[in-house]
Amino acid sequence: MTERHSNDIFIKGTVILAVSGVVVKLLSAAYRIPLTRMIGAEGMGKYSAAFNIFMPFFSLAVAGITPTVSRLRAKCRDGDTDSLVNIKKTAVRCFGVTSLLATVAAVIVSWLYSGYMDTPMIFIGVILLCPNLVFATFEAVYKGISQGSMNMAITAKASLLESSAKLLIGITSVYLAGVMVRDNAGDAQLLCAFATISICGRICLFYMYKNFKKTYPVKIVKTDGTVTAKILFSMAVPIAASALVVSLANFFDTVICLSIVKSIPDYALMAAYPFISFFAEDEKAIWLFGVYQGLCLSVVNLIPSLSSAIGSSGLPLITRSMRSKDRLTVEKQTTRLMSLTAFLVVPVSLFVSFFPGEVLTTLYGHRGAQTVLATSFLRFMAPVAILSAFTFPLNSVLHANGKSAVILKILMVSCGIKVALSSYLCSQEKINIMGCIISQIVFHILVFILSVLAVRNCSPGVSVIKTLVMPVLVSYLLLTFLRIFADFVLYTVPTVFKTFMCGGIFVVVYLTIFMFMGFFVDN
Repeated sequence: MTERHSNDIFIKGTVILAVSGVVVKLLSAAYRIPLTRMIGAEGMGKYSAAFNIFMPFFSLAVAGITPTVSRLRAKCRDGDTDSLVNIKKTAVRCFGVTSLLATVAAVIVSWLYSGYMDTPMIFIGVILLCPNLVFATFEAVYKGISQGSMNMAITAKASLLESSAKLLIGITSVYLAGVMVRDNAGDAQLLCAFATISICGRICLFYMYKNFKKTYPVKIVKTDGTVTAKILFSMAVPIAASALVVSLANFFDTVICLSIVKSIPDYALMAAYPFISFFAEDEKAIWLFGVYQGLCLSVVNLIPSLSSAIGSSGLPLITRSMRSKDRLTVEKQTTRLMSLTAFLVVPVSLFVSFFPGEVLTTLYGHRGAQTVLATSFLRFMAPVAILSAFTFPLNSVLHANGKSAVILKILMVSCGIKVALSSYLCSQEKINIMGCIISQIVFHILVFILSVLAVRNCSPGVSVIKTLVMPVLVSYLLLTFLRIFADFVLYTVPTVFKTFMCGGIFVVVYLTIFMFMGFFVDN
């Protein structure tokens, strides 16, 4: 495969996954936004708590599958269907067992925690989410085969199908539950929201399975999968462990930090936020947690999805280039990966930081105290999304270089510091839930710095910092002007219109500047 052809494949795959990733996140936002409107901050607190209990087990079972299968598929020669079927067959068997064990563990832990917190909805939510753990495991195998074959369209279509189904089924069922159930309508809506996840996961798995049978209509031969199984686990375990560490950090925020905040007297929590009023909230700690997780993180997590798509498409190409031992080509592709990441995530992150109140109001409507508090949180959280977004392409480079264990070490050190910092800060009455936010910021800074140093050891010719300079400089200057323009010229304009107007101007000018700089010219 020539370098130019590889570049064309990389660009095409990146565009497909990036565009589909944006659309999927928009669909997810279109689901989360009305869901938040319907169940409120307290409901989102329970929803997020159940997810944070569930996600460590989901990460352990699923996170390492797609990149592992993708790498093995990329190493196979084109047309080698025997090896391909062997990979698929062994992966389904091995990871199917781990998903069942993870499901049992998730049920036990959620049962114990929901009893301790006296919040049964957390346990019920995890029960309803668990089927999707099994579905996602098999789905990840098929996605790995597709991405390793540089066929990103299949993965993109599957993700779009799942998100569209979740939006249609989820919002309809949650709305009907709110209308039809008079007593405990909030709990009924939460049940529908949790059940929707597993239903849509089953739909996506069916699509991936049918597509695989159509694309590779071969007879499954009897092969010894022992060697493949060893390779699968040796490659998947470090990746899954890395994802598990991050999920455990969020798990800790729920299990420990939420418990600590809940032990703080209500009068102390209200005194910590004198600029808002939430006297009427029954469960003030869960309400604060819902503002942080349900409103702020829902917005912030949209940003890394752009780089997730870039990292997924870049992994198999860098792996193939590593086979040729052409270090110059590898470093060139790695630099392109970082440049594209910076170009996409920097402007979005800084726009959210400059216009946090407008973004939240546009998405969720003005919800009084929830919006006021979330605005103060989001202003500081959004810039850190840049560092979080770089995690995906940086990890892809390290995975391609066989440095998955390095990623695990970086995350273990960073998470250890995060856990210690969260424990201390959340116990301070004046800081409370802000302790989770501060420790989250510190965590992403540490991961970014250590990951950049690790990539530099693998590819000395790559400079991540240089890729950030121009996007940050251009975005900061444009947004400073737009903030002044919005405050002094558009102050009478409705918030939604102001947000779209400023965002439209920013996008057009930003793209024009980079077009004239020759960013879109492939050198």
